Amino acid sequence: MRLIELTSFYYTARYHSVTKAARRQEVGQSVVSQHVRRLEIEFGITLFDRSSRPYKLTVEGNAFLKLVIPIVDAASSLKDQIAHPEQHGAFVVGAYPDLVMHHLPKVIQPFREQYPDVRITLLARPYDSLLRLVKSGEVDMALCSPPSADDQNLDYLQLFSYNAVLLTPKNHPLANLQNIGIRDISQSSLILPGPESVIWQQVDRALEAQGIECDVTLSMDSFQSIKRYVEIDMGVAVVSDFTLLPEDLEHLSVVNLDHLFPGSAIGICTLKGKYLGPAVQNFIDKLAADLTGFRSALWEQPILQEAD
Repeated sequence: MRLIELTSFYYTARYHSVTKAARRQEVGQSVVSQHVRRLEIEFGITLFDRSSRPYKLTVEGNAFLKLVIPIVDAASSLKDQIAHPEQHGAFVVGAYPDLVMHHLPKVIQPFREQYPDVRITLLARPYDSLLRLVKSGEVDMALCSPPSADDQNLDYLQLFSYNAVLLTPKNHPLANLQNIGIRDISQSSLILPGPESVIWQQVDRALEAQGIECDVTLSMDSFQSIKRYVEIDMGVAVVSDFTLLPEDLEHLSVVNLDHLFPGSAIGICTLKGKYLGPAVQNFIDKLAADLTGFRSALWEQPILQEAD
């Protein structure tokens, strides 16, 4: 029994015709007839009533067809996936929570429309966790800040740059303070992203460099939550500008801190040498096309404060 013989039987049963089955498979009628006959000899049954036109399945033929259908369908699906690998498969993407919430939807929605059979799993994690997940192979790619320059195990494609900003309640004294410094910030209740974040690490290094001790009042990985706690006057926060939306300025004040903290970037991090496959590569291409050069609309707002 060969797959081609089962396929010939399947199409003969489907079309009730050897001629149509042969045309569907682009082979001669005699080839299809031979395939069906070989199955009948191998299993010792009669599959078709050949005295009728069009062909009708016998009782044995009907039972045989029920067993053959999933085999032929699976083989057809396998051939399709091999011929068009970019249209199938599954992969895992890790990213910062706010990228998952605000930036990835506009990439994933059209991608899914184009490739509906590709399954994507999203993991929202902070910076250090994302790098670990890429190295362990638990995610196929991460959308995050660059790894250390001396890390030879990772590849990185930068998409856009971002700056650190100070987030305060409306009319907070720091919102209008000129030449704001890290000591000024430390004297307020401070809210930061979690310890694994780039922002936390930058603030921690700046405080340590000046010998300043500062207790972080709250830390959390969700920038949406940080904005809410600042809005209700629980403290001030240092965050990344790409996490802010123009409407945030209705309730909060924002001060540029690029004089205190070096800018960073968001890009695609993958494990060096790992085979990603066509579906993953297509998604990376879509990310690059949609997010390269992104700049927060925040900077178009005239009421943004600059700390000169």
